[in-house]
Amino acid sequence: MSHLEYAPDPDPSLDVQFIDSLVPQVTAGRYTLTAHQTLTRNGTRVDEDGYLDGGASQDVEVRAPRFTLQPDWIHGTYPTPGATGLYDDVLPHITLDRPTLPWERDERAGGGPLPWLALLVFGEGELPGDPHCLGQTDARTVEQLTGTEDGVVLPAFDPADPVTDDDQATVCRTVLVPRSVFHALAPTASELPLLTHVRRVNRQHQGLTSVPGDDLIQVGDYAVVVGNRLPRAAGGRYVAHLVSLEGWQSYLPDGTKESYDGPDETLRLISLWSWSFETIPDHAPGFAALTEHFVDTEGDGGSALLLRVPPSGDRSPSGDDQKEVADRLRDGYLPVSCHTESGRATFAWYRGPFVPQPARPRTDRERRRCAAEALIHLEQYGIFDVSLATAFTAGRGVALADHQFGAALLRLRGKVQRAADKGAGARARIEHLVTNGLADHLGRALRTTARVVTPAAVTPVAAATEPPAAPGGDDPLVDPRDEDLALVRDRLLGLRNLAGVPFAHLVPDTRMLPAESLRFFHVDPDWTATLLDGALSVGLAHSFDLKADELVFGPDGVAPLPEPAGPVTGLLIRSQLVSGWPALEIRPYDGEKALTVLRREALADDVLLVLVEGVPTRVEITEPQQGVHFGIDEPDEGGSDDPLDDGIIRLRALTGADLGQEIPGKHFPETPGLRSYVRNTGAGGPDTVLSVARLAAGLKGALALDHDPTPSEFAIQMINAAQRRTFTTAPVTTGDHRNG
Repeated sequence: MSHLEYAPDPDPSLDVQFIDSLVPQVTAGRYTLTAHQTLTRNGTRVDEDGYLDGGASQDVEVRAPRFTLQPDWIHGTYPTPGATGLYDDVLPHITLDRPTLPWERDERAGGGPLPWLALLVFGEGELPGDPHCLGQTDARTVEQLTGTEDGVVLPAFDPADPVTDDDQATVCRTVLVPRSVFHALAPTASELPLLTHVRRVNRQHQGLTSVPGDDLIQVGDYAVVVGNRLPRAAGGRYVAHLVSLEGWQSYLPDGTKESYDGPDETLRLISLWSWSFETIPDHAPGFAALTEHFVDTEGDGGSALLLRVPPSGDRSPSGDDQKEVADRLRDGYLPVSCHTESGRATFAWYRGPFVPQPARPRTDRERRRCAAEALIHLEQYGIFDVSLATAFTAGRGVALADHQFGAALLRLRGKVQRAADKGAGARARIEHLVTNGLADHLGRALRTTARVVTPAAVTPVAAATEPPAAPGGDDPLVDPRDEDLALVRDRLLGLRNLAGVPFAHLVPDTRMLPAESLRFFHVDPDWTATLLDGALSVGLAHSFDLKADELVFGPDGVAPLPEPAGPVTGLLIRSQLVSGWPALEIRPYDGEKALTVLRREALADDVLLVLVEGVPTRVEITEPQQGVHFGIDEPDEGGSDDPLDDGIIRLRALTGADLGQEIPGKHFPETPGLRSYVRNTGAGGPDTVLSVARLAAGLKGALALDHDPTPSEFAIQMINAAQRRTFTTAPVTTGDHRNG
């Protein structure tokens, strides 16, 4: 479909911004607020007695996270938890939805703000309590951490910010770390700020399009905490711990000695978040490799990227019966086992709402009242097509499972009946009109007497977002602001986007969506319409109820369900991309026009569903700017098995442009590779730990800066640019495709 590209900034009016820090005006701690006042007149103090000099004071406490983190503050990690792949050129990192978190506690050294968090990456055998890097931790109460433990050094909390009584019973996760390992891995005080920064990005393409044509910037701030250790090229398991440094400032290395020669101690650190992963040589799971797999398996003209069971064998059908089977499989059908009403076991054809070819909508469609009316009998073969019958049953099941929907629908119909009794005469006369096929006459009568509001008086946007308001002085059939009306209508609109429909109804066979796959589809409008028929079948007691639904939700009803502006299409991704890049950007275009995203939802950890209004000619899948990675690059030519031997850092101007220079390069011709920027931790100590201070000094010289790199400037040099994969579609000629 396309080669890999580096994505531009998300919008010309918003560059991806790297910010040094977001330090709150007031960090956690105890403060005393004091107010003084003096009384003056014409600039001269007139309260000579000083009765106001004493002032007033108030003790206040500002609290911030200290011992635990909320899971919803974690935007994502890389590598992802439990991942396996080749990560020897990537610095593990964690992205936080709470952008001020690393600076909410005042950990200062030399007068400057320091993050109170650090990401430590441990290898196998380095943690006594977790030698195999499985992510094991020890539970401890805060009260235990403020006491004593034999043979273990506990954090020394600042007396100026003592632990409160409320915190004593808090249970937190801890990990035992030998002091020699901590000394080898922990950043120095000067390195800490360089490993934490804030990214301000545009989230426009990371979720739903709220209004058709919406191109407004949606700004998001994320804090990123980066580890200082590259996984070994030889492979191995690792566990990353986001640890609190509160009480450990004096234990941080000072940069003068990289190998440890101090006392043999064990430290108990608070682990606020942790995950494990494994790096394996010759196994690349990054964005480029994962999306390249989609391209490699796209088939002839992209045919393998359509949502259907792939054909087996190269034999052409020989006969009408075989051709019928082949055509139905090509159109997305599957044979499924079923039982007839007489109990005989047989098979039937089934196709869900996602079809590989555009489905021609029915122009003569009528409301179905039960699943049997949606059954299609293929007389020539003596079997059934149960697609629409299944859609009806699914809609009814979703509605019955939603007790609020069922109750609101029954109340709503009752209100319509009462309005009809009042406006069109006696109930018996109404039932006579309906049962004798004169429902249209009834509808005209109700519109004359009850003044039903039609969508003609509503703007297109209002019609698509909320029920129309009644004109002043008129009594509508149902108050457009009625709570039951709003609830039922919202549920129906969500159901039309297939919310709540079981996944097995959408993708009935795992061969249609195998692991590490991307599939495109069209949505069958007859299937979704029948789905709504099933939902509205709940509580049907009389033919009048059918007319009531039409008077409320029909094209001329009080609250019509707006039809999509065009055909609905979509895509399904089953891949590590879903968990590895939770804000993966999906950008559908028709030419240069951005299409509206109707629904975007992760149906599982590795399955993402996107529904689009319209038929895209181009779909761009892009790394989110807040999720791109820190790491080192490969040289343009050659390359060894270990990136530390010949890896490079491509320099960028501080505006983000490529300078066409790199480290190592002409500034450091005598030191090939990046091993000169790796700490010498001594024999048996943790290896492949970067000396961030030495690397920052190298960047300062290469960029000819007159100051030490700031965290944002360091981030610009170390970041790997976001990558993008583009899929284009060829025009499809709509044929006589089955709708059954």
